[in-house]
Amino acid sequence: MRGSVVGQLIWKDWQLGRMSILITIVWGAAALAIVPWGGQNNRVVGGVLFFIPLILIAHMLPLMGIGSERKKQNLAFLMSLPVSFIQYTTSKLISSLVIFLIPWVTMVSAAVLLVEVRGVVPRGSIPVLLILALMPFLGFCLITGAALVGETEGWGIAANVFCSSTYGLAWFFMTQVPSLMVPAQGRVPVWNSTELSILAGEIAVGVLLLGLTYFLQSRKRDFV
Repeated sequence: MRGSVVGQLIWKDWQLGRMSILITIVWGAAALAIVPWGGQNNRVVGGVLFFIPLILIAHMLPLMGIGSERKKQNLAFLMSLPVSFIQYTTSKLISSLVIFLIPWVTMVSAAVLLVEVRGVVPRGSIPVLLILALMPFLGFCLITGAALVGETEGWGIAANVFCSSTYGLAWFFMTQVPSLMVPAQGRVPVWNSTELSILAGEIAVGVLLLGLTYFLQSRKRDFV
């Protein structure tokens, strides 16, 4: 694939983004290492530190990898090459998604394994952990779409601010739902209809946002 235009663009983004993957995974590993030691305070601190790099890479990746290209006039240079806007959009969606998903899958898998093997928190909390972990994914999809479709850097920044301000609210509303919080204290995951509906809804919304981004890009006539 690297021989194609799309492959070359993806490879360029990979070269620039691979350090972000390493930093995110190392940060996540350090946060998870805190969780098994000590009491409740360590679990809270480790949990908060675990989600910080996920949120950072979800927000900064599209802003730095997409928004900065327009700001630095790199996009105008790229579009002067034999590259169509569909090829550019495809490369950006694929490269951004891969760079985000590698640390996301690694960290979430490690967190689930830690809960399952070490039992540092009740195993019934695994569905809630996955629901929370998908929130940065939704933020990534929204900010990526805003950065690609928006004609100015402000759209990506606005999406960033919106997502940053909703994580706390989402957690608050989750704590008010007994069908989420009560099973989370159990010794085994329950996977009730509420949990499965939320998980399916998050994935569907993320896919819809990425698909809508691609559709809106395909309708553009003035790309630069």
